Amino acid sequence: MATTQSSSSSSSCCSNDSISSTSANNNMANTLLLDINSLLNDEDISDITLVPETSTSKENSSNDNDPVTAVPAIKAILAARSPVFRRMLYGEFRETHGAENVEVKLDYSGRVLQLLVEFIFTDKLDSLNIAANGVVGNSSSSTATNSGGGGSYTAAATSNCTLEEKARLLTNLSGAAHYFDIPKLESDIKTKLNAMMLEHPSLACAILDESSKMLSGEELVLLAMERVRARPKAALLHWNKGVPPSSLAGTMNGAGISSTFPSIGSGNSSSNAGGGGSGEERGGVTSLNASLLEQVIFDDQSTASELTKFLCLKKWVEGCKHIVSSDDIDLPRKMLDTDEILSSRTPIKTTRKAIDDATPAATAQPNVTPPPSPTSKSPSDESSIVSQHQHRLTIAKHLAEKLDLSLIPASDLSTTITDAKLISTHDLYQAYRLQALNAERTKSKVFVEGAGLVEVNGTYIQRGVHEGTPMYNKEGVWRDREEVFRIFLCTYSNGNKSWCLSIVPKGKEPGKTTDLDFYECPVSYGKGGGITGGSYGASAENGLGVVPSRGWKLVNYGQPPVPKCSLIVGCLEDA
Repeated sequence: MATTQSSSSSSSCCSNDSISSTSANNNMANTLLLDINSLLNDEDISDITLVPETSTSKENSSNDNDPVTAVPAIKAILAARSPVFRRMLYGEFRETHGAENVEVKLDYSGRVLQLLVEFIFTDKLDSLNIAANGVVGNSSSSTATNSGGGGSYTAAATSNCTLEEKARLLTNLSGAAHYFDIPKLESDIKTKLNAMMLEHPSLACAILDESSKMLSGEELVLLAMERVRARPKAALLHWNKGVPPSSLAGTMNGAGISSTFPSIGSGNSSSNAGGGGSGEERGGVTSLNASLLEQVIFDDQSTASELTKFLCLKKWVEGCKHIVSSDDIDLPRKMLDTDEILSSRTPIKTTRKAIDDATPAATAQPNVTPPPSPTSKSPSDESSIVSQHQHRLTIAKHLAEKLDLSLIPASDLSTTITDAKLISTHDLYQAYRLQALNAERTKSKVFVEGAGLVEVNGTYIQRGVHEGTPMYNKEGVWRDREEVFRIFLCTYSNGNKSWCLSIVPKGKEPGKTTDLDFYECPVSYGKGGGITGGSYGASAENGLGVVPSRGWKLVNYGQPPVPKCSLIVGCLEDA
C-alpha cells in the first residue's frame, strides 16, 4: 500500500513538474515574442531601412499620398522570416556588403512595407485595428508607441482608410508577401479579402482592379471575378435589395485569420472608418480601370441584365476614379460627336481675300501674349476635367453598342437610357420599334406569397413566352447569387404539363434538367379556377395559359409551405 502511495505521489509530482515546465516554456515564449516585438521600428538598433520607390507609385492605388518614406528594420529578423530577404541580404548576390546601416529601395508603397515589416516582427497586423469612429484602437500597442523620424510607425496611415482603401492595401500586401515568400501572410490576406467581399460585394471591383496589376494576382483576380459574377448588381452598383440579413459578420475574423487580424471588425458600413457610409467609397464599377470595364460588364458568365450593364456604363462615366484616355480601349474607329460629324460633312469655303486679310493680323504682334483673365482657370483644372469626362464618354458609347436594347423595359428606355446620352438616336428608334412589336399583348404581374422558401416570394413580371404561354420573371438572390426566378409552363417527356417555379441558368432554355426547381403545379389545377395573363390563342382556349393560384407542391429545392399566386392584369411595365 505504501508503495502504491509512493508511486502515486511520484507520478503526481512528475505531472506537476511537467505542467510547471510547460507553463515556464510558454512564459519564455511569450517573453521572447514580446522582446522581438519591442524591436519593431526601434531606430537605435535597426541596421537596415526599407525605402519605397516613389517613382513607381501607381495612380488610384493604396499608396496615393503615402506619408511613409522609410521603414527601419533588422536584417537578421528579415532574413529569418523570408528566404528572399536572406538571399538579398546575406546570399552570394547580396545587395549590402558590411555596411552598418543600409538603405534598400523596394518597388512597394511605404504603407505596404510598413505592414510587411510589422508582420515579420509580430506575426500580426495590429495596426489595422480601426475603431468605429475612425480612431486607431489599442494605442498602447508597441506598433503605435514608437515615434522616431521618418520611419516612425503609428498606424496613422490606416486610421482614415475607407474599406476600399483597406482592400487595395491588403491586395498590394498580398503581392509583397508572395514576392518575399511569406506564405502564411499571403494565405491569411486571401481569406480576409474573401470575407470582406462576402460582406461588401462592391469591394470585389477594387480588389480586381488592384490585383490585375500584380504578377502574382491571378488567384485574387479569379476570386474577385467569382464574386462579381455571383452578385453583379451588388458588386458593381451597390445593390442589396432582396438580400436576407447578413450572417457573414462572424466570418470576418473567422478561423485561420484571427491571429493575423486580431482586432479588425466586420467592416459594416456603419463603422467604415472615414467612409461615411457612402457606397461610392466602397468600390463598385467606378473602381475599375478602362481596360477591365469591358471584361467585367460583358463577361459571358455574368448574370447581369442588359439594364444593369447600361447602368454600370453610366455610373462609370459619372464617377470613374482612374485617369483614362481613348487609348485604354481598342476602338474600331474614331468616335466623333454629332457636331464634329456635321462639320466634317460641311465644305468650308475660304476666299483668297480672307486669307490675305488674316495673314497680317496673325503676324502683327508675334511676341505678344495677352495677359490671362483674373478669373480664368489653368488648363489642368477645367480642361482636364472636361477631357477626362469626354474620354470616358467615348469609351462608354463604344461599349453601349454591345447592349441588346430590346431586353430593356420601355419605361427605362424613355427615361434612364435616353437621358444618359450613351445611345444614338438611331439605336433608340430601333429599340422602341422592337419594344412595340413585343408589346402587342398586355403585360401582367403574378404576385407570389406564403412560400416557405422566402426568396421566391414577390412580384413576377411577364417577360417572354414559352410553349405558347407567358413567362413571369423576378430578380432576386438565392444562395448568395443574383438569379432570375421564373414561372413558366413545362411539358415533360411523358406528355404531362406542369407550371414550374424555377431558376433557369443563363443561356439555357426553360424546362431542361439544368433548371433549379422549387415548386410545380399540374396544369389541370389551372383550368377553370386559376389566373391568366391574357389570350394566347389555342393554349388559352384549352386552359394551358392559366397560372394556378393553388395546387402547388414541393420539388427539389423548395421548402414548405407551398406558395399561393394572384394576378395583376394589364399593368404598366414599370418594375
